[in-house]
Amino acid sequence: LITINKFFLMLLSIAFTAPTNAAPPDSVKIMFEVKMGELKIGQGIDTLQHDSQSYILTSKIIPRGLASLFLDKVERESRGSISESGLIPERFIESGNKKKGTGEALFDWSNNVLTLITRDGKQEVSLPAHSIDQATLPYLFSFKDALPAESTIDITDGRRLKQYAYERKEDQTIATPIGVLDTVHYRKIVNADTDRQFEFWLSYDHHLLPVKIRFVDKKGNVIESTVQALAIN
Repeated sequence: LITINKFFLMLLSIAFTAPTNAAPPDSVKIMFEVKMGELKIGQGIDTLQHDSQSYILTSKIIPRGLASLFLDKVERESRGSISESGLIPERFIESGNKKKGTGEALFDWSNNVLTLITRDGKQEVSLPAHSIDQATLPYLFSFKDALPAESTIDITDGRRLKQYAYERKEDQTIATPIGVLDTVHYRKIVNADTDRQFEFWLSYDHHLLPVKIRFVDKKGNVIESTVQALAIN
């Protein structure tokens, strides 16, 4: 017979050896095809490098063909640290947007202050716990042990800080050039169909890295990025 002490030791052993989501490898590069409806408009290139304590994440959108006449080449970069709670941004910058200009966000976690720097000047706003930037959002769950059913997140694009809610939808299997993938699906909760929409799909077989991203603007234009290649080192 198993004694009570041995029984609790067994439970502890199971708890500590239960499988959890492992963080992505220390160097990842993802290539996306970007489409607006059925029109191919460009390429996306994301690179993630980390050493389990700090990270650098860059995300580029490069217009191709006729799209380069009306779309900007936009690059986002996020740098920060990694803790048990996930990614903690320290500096974010978006450049290349000719209409809005460069936006930069500096995260002062010791004083809970976010400094936003744009061509219109500098402003400081209160920094809620667990705030992130636009670039880190699709990678947020790659560094978490659990997948929440719903998340309320404060997100900055370097120009403002706004709170959004995301909900986990039903898992989906999607066909991509790198194979048929089982994915986790998250979608922004909106009040109306005319609100900007954002959703992303994370691959179970690739450390919950993003393999599909969809954005819908207020006019209903759909911009979708689908993985074309994924290199892990």
